[in-house]
Amino acid sequence: MSTIFSVLEAAETFRPVGVAGRPIFRQDCAVYTIFYAPGCLCVVSLSDAERFEATIGPQGEGWGAELWHRAEWAVAEANRWQEEPFSPECLTLYMNNECNLCCVYCHTDPSPKPAARLELEIITTAGQVVAENCRKKNRPFYVVFHGGGEPTLRHERVESAMALLEAVALAHDVKPFRYVATNGIMSAEKAVWLAHHFDLIGLSCDGPADIQNSQRPLWSGEGTAHLLERTAHILREEGCRLHARTTITSASLHRQAEIADYICQQLAPEEIHFEPVYVGGRTSPADGLSAQHANACVTHFLEARKIAQRYGSRLLSSGSRPDSIHGPYCHVFRHVLNLVPGDVATACFKVTDAAHVAEKGAVIGALNRANGRFEIDHLRVQELCRRLDVIPPECVNCFNRYHCARACPDRCPLDDKAHGFSHSSEPGFRCRVQKALTYVTLRETAEGLWSAAMEKTEGNRENVHGTTIL
Repeated sequence: MSTIFSVLEAAETFRPVGVAGRPIFRQDCAVYTIFYAPGCLCVVSLSDAERFEATIGPQGEGWGAELWHRAEWAVAEANRWQEEPFSPECLTLYMNNECNLCCVYCHTDPSPKPAARLELEIITTAGQVVAENCRKKNRPFYVVFHGGGEPTLRHERVESAMALLEAVALAHDVKPFRYVATNGIMSAEKAVWLAHHFDLIGLSCDGPADIQNSQRPLWSGEGTAHLLERTAHILREEGCRLHARTTITSASLHRQAEIADYICQQLAPEEIHFEPVYVGGRTSPADGLSAQHANACVTHFLEARKIAQRYGSRLLSSGSRPDSIHGPYCHVFRHVLNLVPGDVATACFKVTDAAHVAEKGAVIGALNRANGRFEIDHLRVQELCRRLDVIPPECVNCFNRYHCARACPDRCPLDDKAHGFSHSSEPGFRCRVQKALTYVTLRETAEGLWSAAMEKTEGNRENVHGTTIL
């Protein structure tokens, strides 16, 4: 794996094992063979590979049986997305579509002027639905302030919403967990307030001052790096848990290692999320990242990950998650109730106002003003589940099928018919990057297993070495 080209090529050599169409895959390497099912990886010496493959099945033993059962579990988990009733346990609030920044790539394209805002009444009624589900499931009541703009712009409305939801949590005997995603461009007083009222803060930062200032300026064109650094310093001083989110563009693609080093020094977050820029709003398909960018993106991401590890931070990208069964970001699969200005709930995180949600066909709930209750349209949710969880033919035999967001959020089945889109058999940017990153994780795990096995004395070596990684 000396170059990323070899990583992408090697990832393509994973092939399905012929066991009744189950998602079990095999790759022959130089001295050993990898067998993989979602959540389970085994390495076997090349000389033992055929014999081991014959043990994979429901009646097998040891790791052969484990691979089979993990494959069965992955299929059942994916089916559950469509069959399980929508029972949201996270309330996400897009408080407004206003922002104090003019980010060059923003997919929501918010306004610098007052715009539609989420009403407090719907926050309370929707919160009651989510809190009751959390009580039944014995889970925390997750409240997320996010949005099509900067959620903290109207500080007094956030404070009012927080007070209302604290009362809802108390009434339903659930513990709230409060998260806010913010651009961090705020007064020192507001930063202190956030640190004391949220359990976790996600801070958007695109990197060193020249990147931050050019990609995330104020509407006046002034830079924001110095204000962001001040906010991060205050949050650290106040003992706040902090994550960082970075949008990777064609301009910053080759500087990921430098960005990781800067963020670790200036923000010191627990986690850093590098996310390739989304197409939409101010980013046209021509301005986004194409398949030709995939090699560089993965190469520089892996370099950045090593730097983050040296600082004790985790560097992640959400498009592929080998530690979980994962698909497109649609809220109907994630049990998320996402409210947007105009007072409806959306199935799509990328659409941030009621009119566009309705146009997309993604409305899944609203306040019934006749009875004062928030009502979820479960028939609509079921229909969306069927339409949104379609596996393209080119993905059926991919080892990353159960971990990958596919082309989401750049492409959506809800848009395909309206815009005449059709799936291409050629892998695009997100496919290439997400498959390569998962492959690196699997190969590193396999090499670790094989190295550990080789350290044992010859007489004590086992034929099969495996691990469960979910």
